[in-house]
Amino acid sequence: MLTVNGFTQSLVNLIAAQDVEQVVDHTLAILIDLLHPRWAGILLWDSALNRYILGDVRMEAYSASEAPALRREILRQGEMARQSDARCARFISPGLFYQPVHTIAGQHVGAFCIGIDQMSAPEPYSLLVQCSTSALDKALRLQLAESEHAELHAERERLERLLQAVEQQQQVIDRLLSAERQFSAALEAKVEERTAELQAAQARLIQSEKLAVIGQLASSLAHELNNPLQAIQSGLGLLMSEVKQGNTPQALIDLDIIQAELERIQALFRQMLDFYRPVSHECQPLDLNAICDAVQVLMRKRLQDAHINLQLDLSSSLPLTCGDSNQIKQVLLNLLLNAAEAMPAQRGNITLSTASDNRQVSIRVVDDGIGIAEELRERLFEPLFTTKTRGLGLGLPISQEIIRRHGGEIQVESDPGRGTVFTVSLPVREQCHDA
Repeated sequence: MLTVNGFTQSLVNLIAAQDVEQVVDHTLAILIDLLHPRWAGILLWDSALNRYILGDVRMEAYSASEAPALRREILRQGEMARQSDARCARFISPGLFYQPVHTIAGQHVGAFCIGIDQMSAPEPYSLLVQCSTSALDKALRLQLAESEHAELHAERERLERLLQAVEQQQQVIDRLLSAERQFSAALEAKVEERTAELQAAQARLIQSEKLAVIGQLASSLAHELNNPLQAIQSGLGLLMSEVKQGNTPQALIDLDIIQAELERIQALFRQMLDFYRPVSHECQPLDLNAICDAVQVLMRKRLQDAHINLQLDLSSSLPLTCGDSNQIKQVLLNLLLNAAEAMPAQRGNITLSTASDNRQVSIRVVDDGIGIAEELRERLFEPLFTTKTRGLGLGLPISQEIIRRHGGEIQVESDPGRGTVFTVSLPVREQCHDA
């Protein structure tokens, strides 16, 4: 029989409990001594899981083998009672009394489940509920605070380890950056050296290609010089006769003709010397129509000998494009020579035309020759690839590189048996400047 002093001491022990387990143990012990139930259990409310968890169960009239089934039943019945009414203490089934436990602030902290047929000793029981509620609330709060403190401590340790790892990584990164800077400096020096070597090699290739083209144009130049020289010779004979006869007006006309023919010869030599000059890359306004006219003059004799008709179809107004006129002239000469050699029995027609749109200016070299097979078109711009019996196969690769340096491109279309079209495209510029 629980005495008043014993009951009071038990409540004191309950209130002084240090953790949830002690509160549950003291509460169950007082319940057994106070009500003498067949069993008594404490359900604790877990707000994170949003359900009850079993604190503990004391069994007086049940064997150990029946304990698991009784615990499951207590959880099931307690959860059903909470869902129906979590504030009213009542019998929820015969022999099972449900006592929800709330703090003064209304926080639900758990419930008693008591195996008893009728409730007795209401005053001590009410006091036990109050004390147990307060103790449970305090113990749960302490447990939560300790858990949060432990989590914060663990997080702090984790962050400290992470910070140490970051510092170590930063040291490694600093060493790698230092090594990378040294490597980059050495690599840049190597790249500059290799670039200079490649530029020199490229300049030599372009120059050699120029020499090859000049050799092919030598006969054309001789023919072009022969005509004005004959005109000069005839003009000098007439001039001497007219001077002797005192026909000064006609003599002046003949002198003008001779001067025009000499200027024509000078222009031819200037074009050839400009073309032979060592490779450079200027960025000046380009007069593509004038370049086409000059190329036509240089190619006239060769094309006439091959019975090939070269027609110009030049646009009257072209937007500004920039580059090196000598290099563009070299590209067009190479394309015209290739077109001439593609003619069957050296007869046919070539059209050299210019056009433009908002983005680019284009020059087209169109021939009605034998065309190029598809498997050969894929290799046209490969260095040292050629289908000719002479030549190094560098003309088209060098031409492509020249146009790329001008920011443009060369495209080829061909229909075997019907002809080929090479299109040189250069970007429209707002202004020119030396690169």
